[in-house]
Amino acid sequence: MDKLHTEINRRPYVRRTSLFNLLFPLRISEEAASTWKKHLERDDSRIVDLFSGQLRSSLHCSVCSHYSNTFDVFCDLSLPIPKRSSSGEVTLKDCLDLFSQEEKLDKENSPMCERCNRRTESTKRLSIQRFPQVIVIHLNRFTTSRWSISKSTVCVSFPLTNLDLGPYGPVDCGPVLYDLYAICNHAGTVNMGHYTACCSDDNGWCFYNDSSVTPVSENQLQTSQAYVLFYQRNCILYYW
Repeated sequence: MDKLHTEINRRPYVRRTSLFNLLFPLRISEEAASTWKKHLERDDSRIVDLFSGQLRSSLHCSVCSHYSNTFDVFCDLSLPIPKRSSSGEVTLKDCLDLFSQEEKLDKENSPMCERCNRRTESTKRLSIQRFPQVIVIHLNRFTTSRWSISKSTVCVSFPLTNLDLGPYGPVDCGPVLYDLYAICNHAGTVNMGHYTACCSDDNGWCFYNDSSVTPVSENQLQTSQAYVLFYQRNCILYYW
């Protein structure tokens, strides 16, 4: 998608900075809108129209209670997979909750507090500020340790319709609903694997395996091989 975006980008690259925003902090919605506008000044294509969203990272200083926000554009949402529960079930909601849960940062790992002007203990939370028309959810099955790379084979259950991402967006944004239309599967190990896909059309779901295309039922979609999920928004309203 990055290559496609580069080839069809409507904007030439222009580096811009705004001294006004540095001197006069904006409200969260205004700051998010300003950051998004700056992004479109250099990156604006059909790929951005469909796949790009905006993340908000909120930092809260435990000393002076100051909040600071940064906004980053994303084309896919990479979610951690929690450890298997006692019942052996993990849901997509569990992954989203883990992604958005508050993280405690000690002085060594925390950035500078804008008000204290020093490193302080703080908390960090991620949320979705701007929802894309198509959200690509990557289940982070591959983890790297100091000596090796491992793959999680936990089966993550996910809704086929009405995935509500509203709870992970701005406060009081209301329901933000998505319907699943494609799945990228990964079979195999870290060293050797094979990719397949499941996609829906007017006639139902089909399983794509190289040159082979076969019908597949909805109850066969949820497997431990599900790797990337493609959801399309089922309404055209945007929430900030």
